[in-house]
Formats: sequence, structure tokens, C-alpha cells
Amino acid sequence: MSSARTVKLGKFVATLLLKMTRFLMILAAFIMPSVLSKSFKDDGYYANINMAATDDDLKGQLKALINPHVVFDYDTVWQAFVTIDQQLPGYPCDNNSSHIPDIYSKYCWSTDKVVPGGECGNYKVEGDCFNREHLWPKSWFGGFDYGMNAQTDLFELWPSDGYVNGLRGNLPFGDVSVPTYTSTSGCLIGACDSLEHDGNCFEPVDYLKGDFARSYFYLSTAYWNEWSCCDDVAVNGSDIKPWMETVLRGWHALDPVDDLERNRNDIIYSDWQKNRNPFIDYPQFVDQISDF
Repeated sequence: MSSARTVKLGKFVATLLLKMTRFLMILAAFIMPSVLSKSFKDDGYYANINMAATDDDLKGQLKALINPHVVFDYDTVWQAFVTIDQQLPGYPCDNNSSHIPDIYSKYCWSTDKVVPGGECGNYKVEGDCFNREHLWPKSWFGGFDYGMNAQTDLFELWPSDGYVNGLRGNLPFGDVSVPTYTSTSGCLIGACDSLEHDGNCFEPVDYLKGDFARSYFYLSTAYWNEWSCCDDVAVNGSDIKPWMETVLRGWHALDPVDDLERNRNDIIYSDWQKNRNPFIDYPQFVDQISDF
């Protein structure tokens, strides 16, 4: 079999597996509702949400609940990282409890504005410094000044190695079988496995795939019909294009919510933005909305 046919077959199999995973998650929502029930102490935050609602009805209710929220300036985000990102996998990442891990490399960072080892100025290799990664690239909503507050939303911003963040740029998330670059933590850049996208993708580490997927579902909901830009490779405004949504739904299923993700959600809610990511609290909401 030629290498081209092998790659096409691999993409077909990967796409088929993701679609099967999505079907099984939808089936599970009906068969095992107790498994998918809330796993946090609800203080009444969702009191006005119709938990049986679906599609745009549910999406509209959740949008009204989670956006608007308390908005912070871009500099304050560094202060937020000090506490919320102690809930990232890998913490404590060294013998200094004030340091935080990042999402794209194995390195550990000081949250003070110091270089090397802290906030990015210039970088040449992994480990030089970290910066504020917009998980949903800001160019996809028109740039920093056009995010309708998404640009500083703590569910959108994550600490990331400056060098790897620069390599990711605005690449869409996707599965990569043949990487051209592998970060120190195992993130991959290379041709996307999706049959519907021929370009490069960025694949994060497995233990963050579900977290990132649920962040995308939050952003698509919170800023639904708020962004006038842009029709890009993986999104159109706040809408996620079907090929990447399929990938994200697969990641949501394969990497379920864990205690660290719940804790991060709790801290953003209680100490910072006063809003929550509903798809962390009620993962079944993902399957109650057929299109993000």
C-alpha cells in the first residue's frame, strides 16, 4: 500500500473513531444519567437553567448565565495565574510552591515578571519564558480589541511556553499522527488527521484535551453571536466548524472532567470572574447541544 493511501486510511479510521465516540457519549447520557450528574456543590448558580433543555434553547440560557462576567485587564491575568494555575496537572512542578506548570511544555514558571523564567519578553527555545496563550486564537475573533471581553477571559487564557505558543500560532486543534515538531511535554504539530482539513494542526497532551475542548464549548457559548469576525479554517465567528467540533467532542469524551479542572473552575468563579464553565459542572450539556 502506498504511503499516501496509508495516510488517507489512517485519517478515515481516526474520523470514524471520533464519530463512534460521540455516539456512545450521547447514548450514555440517556442510559446512565446518574454517572453524568453534577459532581460539585451547587450553590444555586444553575437554579434558573432548564436542565432538560437542548440545542439553542440550552445554549441561550447558558450564555445569559455565564456572560457577562467580571472583566479584568490584561495585566491582572498574571496575578490570576498564581492561584488558578496551581490546579494544572504537574503542580507542584518544582520545589517552589509559587511556581506554576504550563500547558505546552514540561517547564515550570515564576509568576513574577522576571526573565528568564517568567513573563515573556524574547524567546529562542523552549524554557525561556511563558506568556498568556489565547486558547481560541484571538485572530479568530478579529484581534485583541474585538473579543467582547474574551481577550481577558480566564477560561480563554492559559500559561504557556512562549516558544511553543509561537509555533502554535493560530493552528487549529486536531489529532496529529506524523508530527514535525514535538514539545518537551509531548504536544504535536503536523499534518492534521482530519479528512476535512488538509493543513497542519496542533495536538495538546492527552491529559488536557478534555479541558481544552470544554473551554472551546464555553467560549462558543459565552460569545455566541457576539463576534463579527472571522470565517477561518476551524471557526466562523463563535461557531466551531464541524470537522474540529468532531475532534473536540472526541477529546471531551476521552478526557473526562477531573478534580483539578473542577478546582480551577471553582477558583475562577469564587475569586475572579464570578462565572463558571457549565461544561465542567455538567458534562452532559455537551451532548444536549448538537452544534457549537
